[in-house]
Amino acid sequence: MIATFVDRIGQLNPQLFRELKGRLKPRTLGIAAVISFLAQGLIYLYYQNRLPLPASQYTRSNLELSNRYCIGAPPPNWAGYSNSYPNQIIVQNFCVKNPTGNWTINWQLWWLDLFIWLGIFGIMALLITGTHMLITDLSKEERRGTLNFIRLSPQSATSILTGKILGVPMLLYLVVGLAVPLHLAAGLFAGIPLTLILAFYGIVVLSCTLFYSAALLFGLVSVGLGGFQAWLGSGIVLVFLWAMLGITMSSPVAEYITPVNWSILFYPGSVLPYLVHATGLPPETVEYLNLRPFYLWYQRDGLADLQWYGQFIWRNTWGGMVFYILHTGLWIYWVRQGLVRRFHNPLDTMWSKGQSYLISASFIVVFAGFIPRISDANILFYNFGRLQIVVLIFVSMLIAILSPHRQTLQDWARYRHQTSLHRKNVLKDLIWGEKSPATVAIAINLAIILTFSTFHAYVSPLGTYKMPAIWGLLLQGGIILVYAAIAQLMLLMKTPKRAIAAASVIAATAIVPLFYLAVTNISPDKLTGVFLFTALPGIATKYATITMVGWSMLAQFLAIALLNLQMTRQLQQAGKSIISYKKNDE
Repeated sequence: MIATFVDRIGQLNPQLFRELKGRLKPRTLGIAAVISFLAQGLIYLYYQNRLPLPASQYTRSNLELSNRYCIGAPPPNWAGYSNSYPNQIIVQNFCVKNPTGNWTINWQLWWLDLFIWLGIFGIMALLITGTHMLITDLSKEERRGTLNFIRLSPQSATSILTGKILGVPMLLYLVVGLAVPLHLAAGLFAGIPLTLILAFYGIVVLSCTLFYSAALLFGLVSVGLGGFQAWLGSGIVLVFLWAMLGITMSSPVAEYITPVNWSILFYPGSVLPYLVHATGLPPETVEYLNLRPFYLWYQRDGLADLQWYGQFIWRNTWGGMVFYILHTGLWIYWVRQGLVRRFHNPLDTMWSKGQSYLISASFIVVFAGFIPRISDANILFYNFGRLQIVVLIFVSMLIAILSPHRQTLQDWARYRHQTSLHRKNVLKDLIWGEKSPATVAIAINLAIILTFSTFHAYVSPLGTYKMPAIWGLLLQGGIILVYAAIAQLMLLMKTPKRAIAAASVIAATAIVPLFYLAVTNISPDKLTGVFLFTALPGIATKYATITMVGWSMLAQFLAIALLNLQMTRQLQQAGKSIISYKKNDE
């Protein structure tokens, strides 16, 4: 039966057939089933043990006055242990007997607890273990030399990558799939509508697609890390999920723009508060103990107050879920574009320059929407400072992705000197070309981001902070262009470790000055001019005069011009040297 199923799969997707052939064996299927049922049993028994003991087994020595799942109130004249428990908890969760002599239990709440934590463990198992399995499999294919053989097969890249995503974690899918009946039953017994449960499953599947595609892309670009790359990739996912779980167990402050507000759109567990709220359980029941944060996160300072361009999208269950799906789908598309491109040619950049412009537009349109429209100009100004931090990280990644290395630049320089037509289209090639220097492309990406951010600052109620916010954005754009020129110039060096050297120099240039100023406790109002030349000039622009800003921009312009002039000379020399060498050789 299994062999017949695998053969039918092979007719549709040969790569999936290849992955399943060695995995779907009776022994491995049995082990997966045992692991799944054992994990379910442990979680089920854990929550069974959290119920109060049967009323008939209680004695005065082991008397439990309250329990999370008890329903009842103490008698009017009851005063025992009043100093040991908060009165509201005693009243809400006092254990009383029903007419049959058993405790009155809130089974809906018990099933809800089981549903939530089965879901959280399932998300972590799928994303962490699945990521590790995919990167490990890709690493093995690379070491064995079979990855290049797969590239040469007549299958499309989409078919091969889909086969990897569906086939490599198949046993993990079985482990999680066998837990679905218990999870679904727990949700229905908790009073969660079936449509919401199915929507939650769909969002988890969509998140797996994004994380698994990103894992394959990471595996393709980190070949040099060897066996460590799988642990690094899955470790990053573990840290991310752990942080997101901690955030949903607290209440993010919605009046501040932070990377957290954007990060929750990558965490499928962020929709669980909707399912908790749909049960109809009263807040005083759900808030107590381990589900309290979920309800708080939905009600106050979390989803309820989170804005996107002034709209409270997350207050509506289906509105929030649809936005999550659209956002995840957007980044699945871009990750898949990079994955297909890199799969065909390992020497290519992850995205072309043209794609990078659209990615920058997607990033800034989504992220800038989380800047809340509040009346406090001081808080709003610091929100634009936080925006600069994220922009710095994002554009630094683009510099690493788009900047070609020495050999590629030499080939481009040679082609430029050999082709007269190419000389007339240098600017076009710098904007769209695959092998040309990346400084112009980085400048265009920055222009897209800064144009949108500056307009956003202009229409925001910043009051007297409006121009300082705009100056901070423009000054940061200039300093990032300096970093991009330095990185591209260093990638022209002959040293074999030039990528590491470039990354180290840029990181030191961006971090060390800010770290030194922070350690020495120098505030921006004391050395404003120095802060204007750091990676985050926006923290000092409110203390700066227009003259200081003007001189800073002029200095940045001169630095960019000198660095690009030096790079142009080196490229011209490289092109002439190669051509001269060829002529002498002939």
